[in-house]
This record gives sequence, C-alpha cells and structure tokens, in this order.
Amino acid sequence: MTGENLEEGDEEKENPKQGLEDTSGKTLESFSITNLPFTETPSAEPSKSSQFLAFGSILLGGLCGGLIGFAFTDLQCSGSCSGWSGMGGLIGALVGAGGVGIVSILVLRAMNEWKTKSHHQNNTKAK
Repeated sequence: MTGENLEEGDEEKENPKQGLEDTSGKTLESFSITNLPFTETPSAEPSKSSQFLAFGSILLGGLCGGLIGFAFTDLQCSGSCSGWSGMGGLIGALVGAGGVGIVSILVLRAMNEWKTKSHHQNNTKAK
C-alpha cells in the first residue's frame, strides 16, 4: 500500500496504538511494565463477615422453616404419619431457606451499593 491509496480508516488500522493516551499526554508505551498507571476501583464483593453471617442466617431460616413445617404437618395428621411430617418439614425448610436467602441477597446488595456510594462521595470531597 502506498500513501496515495490510503483511505481515512486505513490509517487507524496501520497504527492501532495511536489513540492510547492518558490525560497527561504520555502514551502507554512510554511507561515501563513496573510503572504502569493504576486506577482505584472499589470491590463489588461484600465483606467475608457479611457473607458468613448471611450464610448462617440462611441455615437458621431453613432449620426454623423445617421445624415449623414438621410441626404443622404433624398437628394435622392423626396416628403414625412420619412420612407426611418429614415431607412437610422438607418443604418448610426449603421455603424458609429460600425466603431468608432472597432477603440476604437484597441486604448484601444494598450494603455494597451504600459502601460504593459513600466511597465515591468521600473521594469527591477529598478533591
């Protein structure tokens, strides 16, 4: 290809590193591998203690739901109906754990959003 036959889009294809500049005007190629510019991004992950607390509350919700389901089914049945009571306990445990799990996820997301917004506000006030 000669210079006369170049179209506007062809120049960008020949030199793809042309647009890689940061705000100071230096190209990324001028930095050594050990001195690359870093950006600070907050983690989107909740803290480990929050995750363990949420997991424990899901287990506790499942246990309580299972006990309530077992007791409710056992009260409705007369005689020996351990199979039905066990099924009621299992369904109660699944419903209880599922409900607490949904609430736990919503709480963890709300905490993460709150932490991210407060981190962003602190950074804007510091500037």
